[in-house]
Amino acid sequence: MARRKVKAETTQLVEYADEEPSAFASMLGGLIEANLKARPEKEKDFESLVARVGIWVTDIDEGVTLDFKGGKLVMHNGLKPRRTITIRTDAETVMSLSNLKIGLLGLPVYYDGVGRGVATKLLRGKLKIDGLLPNILTLNAVTRLFSVQ
Repeated sequence: MARRKVKAETTQLVEYADEEPSAFASMLGGLIEANLKARPEKEKDFESLVARVGIWVTDIDEGVTLDFKGGKLVMHNGLKPRRTITIRTDAETVMSLSNLKIGLLGLPVYYDGVGRGVATKLLRGKLKIDGLLPNILTLNAVTRLFSVQ
């Protein structure tokens, strides 16, 4: 009788560095993992992304660090050092980032209602992105991973 090897789908895409991840870390990690499982075209970004992304939510005074390690994401409570980019905004805007549509060339769409709202907050200083200019490609990849569109 021939033996068959079965590839198990047990690869964990998102891990949590802290014994008790914050609710925000759990929610964000779950969102990214669900996006990756639902949209296989996002795998290329996930596999190639090596960056530390901090997100500080101003209205709940809480943050997380997403440590992308080329095919694996480690979520940390709080802002850890050596971040590539840091996003600082309110909870509503963080959720808007997950609703940005992705258009041609994999770029976020800023001409619909959600996109205009995000762009307006950036221009008015209600959305701050430290490290934006030298890391625009990283930010675009992270946005594609966040987006449920």
